Amino acid sequence: MDAATRKQKLIELRSDERNVAMTGIPLRYKGETRTEKVYRIPLNFLIYNKYNGRIGSEVLSYEKQNGDLNAENPDDKSLIEKFLYDSKEDRNQTTMKSLLDNGQQRYGIVSSDGKIIDGNRRAMLLNRLFHKHEELGFSYQQVEKCQYFLAIILPDDAQEKDMQQLETIYQMGEDDKLDYNPIEKYLKCKELKKLGFSEEDIAGFMSEKTGKVKEWLRILELMEEYLQEYDYDGIYTRLEKTEGPFVDLAGYLDSYQKRGANVRNVDWDYQDSDISDLKLVCFDYIRARYEGKEFRDIAKTGKEGSIFFFKNLWDDFLANHQEKTPGDDETVQEWRENHPREDLSMLLRSRDNEWMKQAKGSLTGNLRRYSQKLDDKRASNRPADLIEQALNKLQSVDQDQDSFLSDPHIEEMVREINRISYEMKKRFERR
Repeated sequence: MDAATRKQKLIELRSDERNVAMTGIPLRYKGETRTEKVYRIPLNFLIYNKYNGRIGSEVLSYEKQNGDLNAENPDDKSLIEKFLYDSKEDRNQTTMKSLLDNGQQRYGIVSSDGKIIDGNRRAMLLNRLFHKHEELGFSYQQVEKCQYFLAIILPDDAQEKDMQQLETIYQMGEDDKLDYNPIEKYLKCKELKKLGFSEEDIAGFMSEKTGKVKEWLRILELMEEYLQEYDYDGIYTRLEKTEGPFVDLAGYLDSYQKRGANVRNVDWDYQDSDISDLKLVCFDYIRARYEGKEFRDIAKTGKEGSIFFFKNLWDDFLANHQEKTPGDDETVQEWRENHPREDLSMLLRSRDNEWMKQAKGSLTGNLRRYSQKLDDKRASNRPADLIEQALNKLQSVDQDQDSFLSDPHIEEMVREINRISYEMKKRFERR
């Protein structure tokens, strides 16, 4: 069914009050709160939103290698359903049982020509229950109600920008946004920026602070640099289980570039090219799926510092990394030519796994060796850190407070501080 036919079907459906399931539903639309009706809509009047925020990374990665998906095409529709179902299989099983037992409890939103703005997952599960009921072991009577989707129908003037705003508010701005794969929120921010929304707008849609949205956009830029580095441009599925290290790395790089207070203990005058080297080294460790303390030892900022803080450590660590970390045996194009029938996302996973087998030993050994040297550096710097802390605390004491002179315990401690500092001073004189 094409868009014009779907639109006509929905016009006819709205003209019959027997299709109304709920009334008086508030909807924030174009800056105003409207009162809408929820209609009982046959599922075959609707199509999925292929760029649904829940499966954006899967769809974009698929389209990068295979061309655009058409939600009206039965084969592409089945693929979108697979992406939606696989995105949270356990949660989908629970929701299916609820739909079967209790019916649809939460209404959706659809455009005037039948594109599902909010509720793609629920619509997919209703379709699954109704069309596969025999395969799933249910009778027609059990699933008869599942052939309808309850939803608000948007007016004709709804533009792509309006629909994206509503999708974000009703999906990623609510509690169940935790259900989404981590990468999806980054891609949604980028998509909304392309449509002309400001960071402030996007933050409002997603119930987040503006600073958080700016941070997500910065992290996505770093993720996309990583994909380009390994010739994976646009294959966002290769970012699975990497969010934590990218969040850390984006913060580190920002601090080094701004030369903020948390990098003041760096013992050398690093340049932009050194920061670029650091980024590429960290990319290799992210590719090898390093995270946690091991990963942070490479670039961590703050009082404890990292390998990058110390020029002699960093130079040797970098030289060893560049010398011993292997490249890929074949380019992405060669992998594709040698495995023409394989899904590119799976193919690139195999390529990464092959590289990891060759690289993991040298990556692990080099990082372990220089993490130990870093611990030695930290230990050697501990007296200076403690003295600095003590000095800062003493300088913050308010000597004009009445208790400073009236409390005998304070006088005792001051005398003890004086004794210790005198002994330290004598040691310097004797050296």
